[in-house]
Parts: sequence; structure tokens; C-alpha cells
Amino acid sequence: MNREFDIRDDETFSDWKRRKHEEQGLQGLGQKNRKNREGWSENQKRGLTNKNKGRRKQNLARKKLKIPDTKFRSQMGNEESWQGQVRVEVKAGKQVQPLWTKYLKAKEQSDKNVAIGDTRPFMFVAMPDGTSNGLVVVELDKLDEVVFALLETWEQ
Repeated sequence: MNREFDIRDDETFSDWKRRKHEEQGLQGLGQKNRKNREGWSENQKRGLTNKNKGRRKQNLARKKLKIPDTKFRSQMGNEESWQGQVRVEVKAGKQVQPLWTKYLKAKEQSDKNVAIGDTRPFMFVAMPDGTSNGLVVVELDKLDEVVFALLETWEQ
């Protein structure tokens, strides 16, 4: 194995590393990315697509929650690094579809039975059997309205 540092005048360090890997018959450098998908299995392609979708949804949720940017851009893909006074975990895709469906059905039921002129914002509370606790589900676009309505309710 040739480990000597024989960089050429016309190549960068990255070029030298790439050349050394090719000479040694190694797979390549770094992680697979969008530019180099040849030889990828369908699962690998799907994994990258899902990862990218998840990051887009994280970024959208962070902006709608008005959570400030992190100091370094690379930390924004990790919710634990987000600024602010709340912990957040964003889930996207088919895994959360049943919750979204239950929310929409509950909202539809509430909308059917709402009194004329009732403009209060809607929130969904899920309380499973075996627990006295529950989950509150609110649309991100309506979060301000719900928070203000709750604060007004609690002050009365």
C-alpha cells in the first residue's frame, strides 16, 4: 500500500486523496451524495430521499415555531441543537399519517357541531386508555391562535 504523500503541483489535497483511493482500489471518499448515485440500491436511494424530506420538514417546523437559527448551519438538522426554551422532535412521512388522519376526523366532527359565529381555534386532545395524560395536537399555522386562546382562558 503506497502511503507516501506524493501530491502533484496541479492537484488539491482532495484530488490527491481521490487519486490515492483509486490507485488502492478503494470504494471512494465520504458519504454517498446526490451527485453520485450510480450503483445505489433502491433502499439507499429511498433512504436519502426520506432523509432529505425529513430535513425539509424539520426546517419548516422550526421556522413556523419561530425557533431561531442555530449558530452553525450543520446543527439545524439535529433538533437537540435548536435554540429556544422547548425541546422538539419532528417526524414526517407515513409514520405520522395515522395521527394526522385522526386529527382531521376530530376537526371535521367539531366543525359540524360548532355553533354559528364560534370562531375559537381547534385543538385535538388524544387520551389513550390506561393513562390520565394526553397529547395536544394543533396545526402549526394555528399555534399562535391556540396559545393566545389558552392564555386568555387560564387568566379568567
